Amino acid sequence: MQPERQTSPSSLGFGKPRHAAQDFAQARLDAEITGINHQRQAAKIVAGRSHDAVDCRELLSMLGLANLPASTALHA
Repeated sequence: MQPERQTSPSSLGFGKPRHAAQDFAQARLDAEITGINHQRQAAKIVAGRSHDAVDCRELLSMLGLANLPASTALHA
């Protein structure tokens, strides 16, 4: 039977500020991408359930999605 290994904070990746900044930036980017994907999904559902273009525009406006960039819609 081997003795249990104790992990120190430095072996877990703590105490490395330059990696923390990179990790934080990556987490923000991931959150932004997730938000854009949710907006795309919402816009797609609204468009599919709207009666006409005016209805779609009004519903998207109510959701704060009226001014989505065209590139967002293209990747939906």
